[in-house]
Amino acid sequence: MTPQQLMSLSEAGTCCEVISVRVNAVAILGITGSTLAKEKGTAATLQMIGKALLQVATSDADLVVNGEALDALFDVFADGDEAETAAKNIQLLPALKALQPVFKAKIRKEGRGKYSPQQLCVLDNIKVNLRRFIGYLEKAMKK
Repeated sequence: MTPQQLMSLSEAGTCCEVISVRVNAVAILGITGSTLAKEKGTAATLQMIGKALLQVATSDADLVVNGEALDALFDVFADGDEAETAAKNIQLLPALKALQPVFKAKIRKEGRGKYSPQQLCVLDNIKVNLRRFIGYLEKAMKK
């Protein structure tokens, strides 16, 4: 599958009205990206995946889908030279820093009435992981 085919598939999935389809499309991108991050010469594809995941994390109407996109970003950009290069190129750190207070506020505003206790537990965990991941990226970018 070419990177363009992957992006077309993910775009179709993330535009679907069914929340579980959007979550699964984002998860596929995350798994693919984390696998590619271990390979040489994949920074350009990782940038495409990262941009797509950031788009979903910032603009999807459902908080669970936002959270899944953030979780996928953590997996994709967790380690590796290619991931580090791609993260710098797409300005991942400033994007996540800008997204962090918005995500926290959305959990506070929408969370209690709209989502189950289990979903809220997952979202709170993602919120904590977002803070930690930003710290990790800050240290990685100083190298």
